[in-house]
Amino acid sequence: MLKQYLQLICVLSILLWAIVQKSASGMPTSVGLEPIVGYERAQMLVPTPHTVDRLVYGARASYGFTFLSAEAEYLHTYSSESFISQNISTKDTGDKLKLGLRSGIDLLSVINFYLRAGAQATKNTHEETVSGVSTTTLQPITYYPYAGTGLRLRLGRNLKVTGDLTTVFRSFPDMNQNEYQLTAGFVVQFP
Repeated sequence: MLKQYLQLICVLSILLWAIVQKSASGMPTSVGLEPIVGYERAQMLVPTPHTVDRLVYGARASYGFTFLSAEAEYLHTYSSESFISQNISTKDTGDKLKLGLRSGIDLLSVINFYLRAGAQATKNTHEETVSGVSTTTLQPITYYPYAGTGLRLRLGRNLKVTGDLTTVFRSFPDMNQNEYQLTAGFVVQFP
């Protein structure tokens, strides 16, 4: 599986290089910076397999053209749960880094539809307290592919409101293991 992710990173690197070369030849490119606040439904395994809904926040940056651009995204997640009947409480803190490509099309002069795909690296820290005794587990970094779609609504020349739905494929084709991230934000775009 690591080999597939390395291949994906190579393809993304080549496409990013192509974008940089095109921008050097005079085609107009733009840089987008986007703070993100969102909602995520994630699969948890302790004490029993279940899903948890949690708030996420972070930032996304993009560089390229409307029809093809490279993107990087960082999200921070936090959730806590209590299982009173079992005298267990848990806290999970996660950091997620996405690298990928985005391709968009302007539907109207004020609306842009886009598709996005790439790979996500996730680092999670799990703290569990059972009957007053706490243990902290730093889980290994995991890598999964993601794909998503979204809309951008232009509010001004360099300001857009954005919303998207992204799926992180943790166990394809078993869709019950996936993470679903619904986010909203705004983009400040530089010509």
